[in-house]
Amino acid sequence: MIQTQLKEIGIDYPHSGEVLAPGPYSFRLCAPSDAQEVRLSIDDGPWQSCRADDGHWWFDWSEATPGEHVAVSRVIEKDGSLILGQARLFQVQGG
Repeated sequence: MIQTQLKEIGIDYPHSGEVLAPGPYSFRLCAPSDAQEVRLSIDDGPWQSCRADDGHWWFDWSEATPGEHVAVSRVIEKDGSLILGQARLFQVQGG
């Protein structure tokens, strides 16, 4: 079931349009307190599990390639509801 109500879900970092340096990067995501699982997809790739720590969810990305990228988050709540976040556009500097 996909919910249409607004909840705090999304990507905190990187900001929209942000330009990242090449190399490893940790995405920070926000999700409702009843989130059971948070996942991130980069460039329409597979959904990758995020880890909870310090009140946020994190995804460590080591495959950053130069160019424009898009990331989308999704949350599965404890009741099984699925919530999709808005797409986040960002760039990685060329080598």
